[in-house]
This record gives sequence, structure tokens and C-alpha cells, in this order.
Amino acid sequence: MIPHTIAMKTETEPKPPPLGGSRTPFLHSITGRLVAGVVAALVVSGGLLVTMALWLGQQSVKAEQEQAAARLVQVFEASLHTSMLQRDLPSLQRTLEVLGQAPGITQARLLNVQGDVRFASHPAALGERIPLACQKPDCADATLQNHWINTPQGAALQVRYPILNRSQCAQCHGEPNAHPINGILMIDFGVVPTGLGGSRQALLLGLGLAALLLFGAIMTWTMRRFVTQPLQHMADVSQRLAAGDFDVRVLASSDDEIGRVGQQFDAMADHVAQTVARLLKQQQFLQDLVNAVPDPLLVIGPDWQIRLANTAYARLIGHDPQTPLRGCCYKVGRGANEPCPSTLLTCPVLQARENQTLRTVMELRHRDGSNLPVEIDAAQLSFNGEMLTVEILRPLNEAIRYSQEHRLSTIGLLANGVAHEIHNPLASIRLALQASLRGLAKGDIDTDELVHYLQLVDSQIDRCVATTQRLMQMSHPPSDSLVPVEVVAAIDDTVALLGEEARMRQVSIRFEHPDQAIWIQGDNAELRQVFVNLLHNAMHAMTQGGEVRIEVETRNASMVLIRVIDTGVGIPPENISRIFLPFFSRRADGQAGMGLGLAVCKSIVDRCGGTIAVASEMSKNTVFTITLPLALGIS
Repeated sequence: MIPHTIAMKTETEPKPPPLGGSRTPFLHSITGRLVAGVVAALVVSGGLLVTMALWLGQQSVKAEQEQAAARLVQVFEASLHTSMLQRDLPSLQRTLEVLGQAPGITQARLLNVQGDVRFASHPAALGERIPLACQKPDCADATLQNHWINTPQGAALQVRYPILNRSQCAQCHGEPNAHPINGILMIDFGVVPTGLGGSRQALLLGLGLAALLLFGAIMTWTMRRFVTQPLQHMADVSQRLAAGDFDVRVLASSDDEIGRVGQQFDAMADHVAQTVARLLKQQQFLQDLVNAVPDPLLVIGPDWQIRLANTAYARLIGHDPQTPLRGCCYKVGRGANEPCPSTLLTCPVLQARENQTLRTVMELRHRDGSNLPVEIDAAQLSFNGEMLTVEILRPLNEAIRYSQEHRLSTIGLLANGVAHEIHNPLASIRLALQASLRGLAKGDIDTDELVHYLQLVDSQIDRCVATTQRLMQMSHPPSDSLVPVEVVAAIDDTVALLGEEARMRQVSIRFEHPDQAIWIQGDNAELRQVFVNLLHNAMHAMTQGGEVRIEVETRNASMVLIRVIDTGVGIPPENISRIFLPFFSRRADGQAGMGLGLAVCKSIVDRCGGTIAVASEMSKNTVFTITLPLALGIS
């Protein structure tokens, strides 16, 4: 099972999208933004071009009209002078009327230097006074003035042309030095038409706009060909890489900046592919290593998510070992929808945060709905800035197998005592047989002496047989049904088997025999295993030697109480509630134990319908009390 922290390409995962298959919305892409920028630049440039063309056309029309007005004034000036010299006032009036009817002229007026209209193309204008910049006879402003007047219809030109005083006019108007101006010719032209001012200007504007459009098209194609298309290709390749396709490359062929970026991108993709392949190999090795652990193993994050699980755990809860386990530990292991309540259960994830190590018992839920009692060893692991919880689980339904293995292990530990129990009788048998053979060979042994030697051999053989029978009873696997077992005989056999070990440890075992036989319903081998475990624990608790006392007492004619009392170091109060848990071991002699002895004792006593309890005082003693129902009707 591969943990979900590192994604691997599998058949069930979606394939990466094809190159160019996933596109960004046009306006959000570089192409869209560049095209929008080019269009905006073209619109602004075209607008400025049109505005400038219209303004230039307008100025050109005005300039042409001013030039035409100057020529027109010069033409009429001579006629005006002739009429004025001849003092032909009707001719002067007709000249103004003709001038006022010329194309593009709205009216013509002749003013004196005070601004009074003396002659006009329209009779209604006669007698009006128009303010002038120079209303004095000696005004020196004797140049043509163009005034543009803004009207709702547009700009209109008004020409003010001074009629200069000449020496011929001195009789009426005085000397030119004193009176340089005889009057003001004021001509009003029509509104100047808006537009480009001519076909030439329109043609130039059209060519300018066409050039702008051509420039925009060339720029758009160039940016798309050499900028946006390569960038889009690199974006597609990066998307494929992010989706897990580490074989795709840009394969840039150009030597420009974007091409060099593409080449560096391919080099980076090669490095990423090699790194990912190396990480996947390491991850696979880690998963294979975890799967090789025979005990179920879990690695849980602080959010209760399973980060790693081996195949033993998958088999334990009935999950497919080939399918990765994902989800919260309480959902996968217990079928719950929220973390285990700390007031009812010991949550290894929470407790391991407070303690570096933890051992507890919990029930898991199998996929078929059945409950699985397990023992959990939990410890903290710091990785990548977060605290992970590592759990090792042991199913408690294997207690029978562990009990048998522990029993065989105990028999191995008893080998020294058993060898001593058999060696001494064999030595006595050998001495008796050698004495008998020597006497028979010499013919000096009598019948009584020979009988004595043979009786000695027979008794020592009985002793060996009894010892081997005790071992055989210890090694028998438990039976499916309970049978009557004599308690006192079982204790005697156990004390005999442990006698040599007790002497080596300087421990004396005192068994106060009751007056009558006491029978219970149980198993011969299992009951002896209980006493072996309790006596072993007692001797381990007395590192400097001491005494073990065994008491047997019947109560209410239906129960028997068996007490095993030692003078050892005692059990710490914080361990009292955990000593019957499987694999919990705290030996006083500092040696590592399997932690199964007391758990096996409790399992056997529970099977017999009894109870086992413990009371201890530190540095004084420890008392194990076993209560078993009597097998009634047996004497």
C-alpha cells in the first residue's frame, strides 16, 4: 500500500490532458492581453491621427480662407479708393453691395474710424456702431486683422481691413501723418466647413489608418508566432508535468530568449523526473520495509489521517492489502465518524502527544462487523515539522498461541532444575547397579543386600518418571473442555520443578498444605502454568533472595482461595492497572521479559471461571490472590 503523501501514476489516476487541450480564457491569456493592447494602441493612435487630421484640415481651410480674403480685400480696395476720391458715394454703396453678394461672404460694411457703419451691403446695418480696437483718427494699427468668431454652426471669419489715408485724400481726411486711416472695411465670411479640407487630406488620413492597421496586424502575428505560441506551449508542458507526465518536454529549437527558457525548462524537467523517480523508489522501499513488519503498523498524522499502513494492518481489519488505506484512523479502524472520546477510550494519538511511548488496549472493527481486541504500542515521530504517531498493534485473539509459546519457553527455563532432578536419581541408580554387579561377580552379595539395591533403583526411577511427568503435563496444549484438577498436586509439582532454580536464587518456597484434596474444573497444564508464572515473578522480584509463601484456603464450601506472597520490591501503584496487559513487562531484576506471564495467568483463570487480583506495598511484599470455584461432588 502506497501512502497518499506521494502520488504515483496508477491505472486509476486520470491521465494528463493533451498538449493544447486545456486553454485559458482568451482575455486572461497573454495572447488576449497582447491583442487587446495592440487594438487599444491602434484605436488611440487612429483617434489621435483622425483628430490631428481634422485639426490640420480645419487650419488649412482657415488659412486658405484668410488668404482668399486678403486677395479679395486688395481687389476691392482699388474700387473703394476710386469711389472715395470721386466722392461717388452711390458707387461706393454699390461696390459694397456687390462685395456682400460674393460667394462665401455674408455681408460687407465700411466703418469710419469711430466705428460707425457708413456703408453696408445690407441697408439694415447702416448706422450701427461697432467697437473697434482703434477708434481714434491717429490710430497707428493700419494692418489687416482676421477675427474668427465661434457660432453654433462653426467658426466664421471676420476681416477688418483698414483703408489707409493717402495724400490724395488729404483734402477731406487730413494729412496721412495725422490721420493714417480713413475707415475700416469689415467683411463677414460664412461658416468654415468642418472636415479634412480636401480629398488630399482624406487620402492621407486613409493611408495613415491603413498603415496603422497593417502595423497592428504584423505586430499581432509576430507576437503570436514568436512569443505567445511558445509561451502557451510551455504552459501546456508545465501543466502536463504538474499532472504527473514526466516524459513531456518543450523541445525548443530557437536560440532567442524564449528558446533558451524552454531549454532550461527541459533541463529542469529532466531533473524533476529523476528526483521523482528516486523518491518513488525510496517510497517503494519504505513501503516494502513496512510491509515486511509482521505486526500491523500505522503512521497517523496529527489530523488523525492515516499516512502509512502495512499489509498486516489491512489484513487485520479485512481490507484489501493491494488498495491504499486512506482516511481517518477512527473511520478506518473503528467505523466511527469522529475521534474516540478521551473519557471512554485511551486514544493513542492524543496520549502519545503527552507521553513519548504508550501501551493500551482497544477494540477495532473488522469489515464483517466483528470486534477485534488489540494491544497498541504508540510512540511519537517528528517529521517535516509535524508530530506523527507510530502505532504497532497486536491482536489479543492470539493469546492462546502466545500462551503455548510462553509455556514452552518456561519449560526451557526449567531445564536446569529438571536436569538436576533427573541427574541425582540417575547417579544413585548407577551406584546401586555397580554395587550389585560387583557383588554378583564376586559372589559375596547376599539376597537382602541385592533386594535393597534393586528397591533403591526402583525408587529413583519413580523419581525420574515423576519429574518427566511434571514436564509433560506442563507441555500439553490446553484442551477444549475443562476437567477436574487437584490443586495441591499441581502446586507440589510446580514447587518441585522450580526447587533447583529457587536454591540458585536463594529463595525459599514454603507451601502450607491443606488437610484434604481440593479439586477444581480446569486444565492440568494450564493450572501448573499459572503457578509457574506467579513463582517466577516472585523470584524475579527478590533480587537479593527472600521467601515465597503459598496459602490455600476454602470458603463457603464452593470457592478456593490461593495466595502467592513474596517479600520482593513491590509493584509501583501506577503499574497495578497494567500488569495483566499482554506484553507489559517491568521486571525488578532489569532483564527484558516477554510481558505475557500475567496476561496468560488471567486468561487461564478467567477460563476456569475464577478471578485473579493483586495487592502490593513497595519494598515490602506483593500478594496475588486467585479465586476459583470448587468442582463439587469429587472426593
